[in-house]
Amino acid sequence: MPGHDPTQPTVETRTYPDRVLTDRHGFHQLLLGLGGALELESAGRLTRVTRGVLVPVASGEEHHYLAPNDNRVLVLDLPEAWCEALTFEPLVRRRAQRLPEGIVARGEGLGGGSGRDLSRWLQSALAADGRQVMVPRLKLLELLPAVRADLAHPWRVAEMARHCHLAEAAFARQFRALTGLAPHAWLARERLAQAREWLRTSNATLTEVALACGFADSAHFSRSFRRQHGVPPREWRQAQAARCQDSTSLAMR
Repeated sequence: MPGHDPTQPTVETRTYPDRVLTDRHGFHQLLLGLGGALELESAGRLTRVTRGVLVPVASGEEHHYLAPNDNRVLVLDLPEAWCEALTFEPLVRRRAQRLPEGIVARGEGLGGGSGRDLSRWLQSALAADGRQVMVPRLKLLELLPAVRADLAHPWRVAEMARHCHLAEAAFARQFRALTGLAPHAWLARERLAQAREWLRTSNATLTEVALACGFADSAHFSRSFRRQHGVPPREWRQAQAARCQDSTSLAMR
């Protein structure tokens, strides 16, 4: 952060993207879920960060994260020496826990507060008798990249549920709660998104695009595409090409 003293902590509310990212940094970090859900894997443990869940990431620890829907996370970047001086290191060594709502509500106002406010809040979090957070069985950090990497595969809800060791009904219910979409609707969205990308950037035929994205044939692809975008894929591709050509012509003037 420009102009920031690296010996002092920073606090800000962030939103995380719907793709797997990997990070590592030279300071401790605490993440407090405020809304939605974030999946975080750190130190070999997977945590679903929902409202009230406080999860630590130790300095130097490689971690991976993904947020399948809208989310808000309070992120506290805490220098190692600062934590050591104020004896907050036990917070970083703890496993993820769910804090009482009163402490969570106070945490939402930390962004514009003072260092003293942050210290008091961390003391409250350290003293809180938070509940341990169970490891989720539906691991979107594993499932979503696997599906996105092989959209041509004829995925079924039952197969995705088996991948997560869940009954189909439980899987569908949890998946919708986390992503905002039923599994089949999410899969259709991902296939159409990949199809749009290939229509825009490749010379593949409609049939090639359809099969590579998991549609039964070009007719099935065209119906799905038109239902979503109001025009057939061929017409959409032509419009994109014309728009690109117009932009190139304007840039050359």
